Amino acid sequence: MRAINSKFDSINKKAIKSVIFGSLVGTLITIILIIICSLIIISMGRLPDGALEYITLGLLAAGGYIGGYIGGRIYKSSGLFIGLATGFIMFIIVFLAGINSFTGSFSPLILFKIMVLLVFSTLGAVIGVNKKEKVKFK
Repeated sequence: MRAINSKFDSINKKAIKSVIFGSLVGTLITIILIIICSLIIISMGRLPDGALEYITLGLLAAGGYIGGYIGGRIYKSSGLFIGLATGFIMFIIVFLAGINSFTGSFSPLILFKIMVLLVFSTLGAVIGVNKKEKVKFK
């Protein structure tokens, strides 16, 4: 019985490690992409109205995908669970980072952001789990 419990403990620790590491890497990638895009926007001078929301959604999707992919590659199974957990934690990080500009009412955009993060991080984790190892020639 003790061997079974220790096996589940190591699996849970590995799952937590992969979700946290994937979330942190995905958030870091999102921050880097936001910085790059903001420098591009500043150099352009002008941005069409409403384009900023679509740009941030695209950057969140890219960061979520990369975070889910890394989490899936670390855990090597349960891509749906790892991807959903990674996307949810990334959403919590993004939401807490943007809470200072919160106006007091929830908009449909917040729900859309969580949907984008969950879908793309899950997609990344499923692809990361199913990615085969590199072919080694002897």
